[in-house]
Amino acid sequence: MRTWGSTRQGSRAIYVCMALLIPFANSLINPVLSLFATLELKLTALQVSFLFMLLPVATVVIVQLCGRYSDKGLERPLIITVAALCGLASCVLLSLRPPYWILCTAGMVLMGAYSVSFPQLFASAREFSLRYLSNALMFTTVLRALCSLAWVGGPPIAYFMVTSFSFDLLFIIDGSMFTLGALLAFSLLPSISLPKDAAHEEQLDLLHKPQLLLLFIGTAGIFTAFSGYIISMPLFVVQELQLPEKLPGALFALAAFLEIPIMLIAAKVARRVGLKRIMFTGFGSLVLFLMLMCVVEHILLLLLMQLLSALFIGLVSSMGMVFFQELEPKLPGQATSLFVNAGTVGQILGGALFALADLGSYRWIYISGILLAVLSTAALALVKKPRRIL
Repeated sequence: MRTWGSTRQGSRAIYVCMALLIPFANSLINPVLSLFATLELKLTALQVSFLFMLLPVATVVIVQLCGRYSDKGLERPLIITVAALCGLASCVLLSLRPPYWILCTAGMVLMGAYSVSFPQLFASAREFSLRYLSNALMFTTVLRALCSLAWVGGPPIAYFMVTSFSFDLLFIIDGSMFTLGALLAFSLLPSISLPKDAAHEEQLDLLHKPQLLLLFIGTAGIFTAFSGYIISMPLFVVQELQLPEKLPGALFALAAFLEIPIMLIAAKVARRVGLKRIMFTGFGSLVLFLMLMCVVEHILLLLLMQLLSALFIGLVSSMGMVFFQELEPKLPGQATSLFVNAGTVGQILGGALFALADLGSYRWIYISGILLAVLSTAALALVKKPRRIL
């Protein structure tokens, strides 16, 4: 099956639209999923915990499988269209308040499948920019910054809708956005043909790619440390430091806002300083950030520290994706999916770090995060520099 837009050349405008639309749709539903499961579905804490362990596992499997088949020739616009339709189906399913067993089966497949749209969109954007644009790195980074912009506004809007109106209104709006995304992908996104010897017969095998394996381990480890912070910070700030309840939301929004210019600056200097140095800077920023989390007491320092958090996300999330792609330039779909899955693995393991709070302080999470971040930096040090930067 060929999409309507597969024979088109495509344009920067369609990628900009998709980079805003798809992440914004994701940012509306993901942050309130635990609230919906607790308030609307009346699930227990154990059931919610199992649900959030199962979802990343399903996402990893589905994203990597789709990445493999896309590199073998399956059209990326078609994959993105189906993924967006799975997002629509997820909204419909959630609006029906399904039983728990359906949520853990069909729900996991649908919600894991709509996550495919992100890596496939960026794999398509890489192929488009390499063929038609002079500065592919900057184009990819701008798209990544637009995704961050969507996440700046998405969660507050989602919480406003569910607290002021209803979850049903949220699902209607979110489903409409996924529908629009599917229509745009089907009718306007181009399908960039690969060279015959590029990827149709290749599969990404980490066991035979030591450099890629080291990068995956380092990236998963550093995101584990960061995820431990993300999960625990609201409780740490409110319960342990006894600071205002609105402060965690302000900290998240500040970091997300700061990371956008950092991404753009990183893209400008990447050719001059190299991807690996930029990644080192991001990894080191997180190490210092977690060290400060072990001693912080006051609001002012927490606010200032968000620059370090933004440095980590702005440098690693944008240049990290490019690093994976440059190590495997013939397999952009699988390489991008591998980077996304490294972050997802970090989310799973970061949830396990939360158990350390039982030792009496949330700071134990940050202490263990420092150790993980240092080991991850050591793994990154062993990765060779890419031969080129797009």
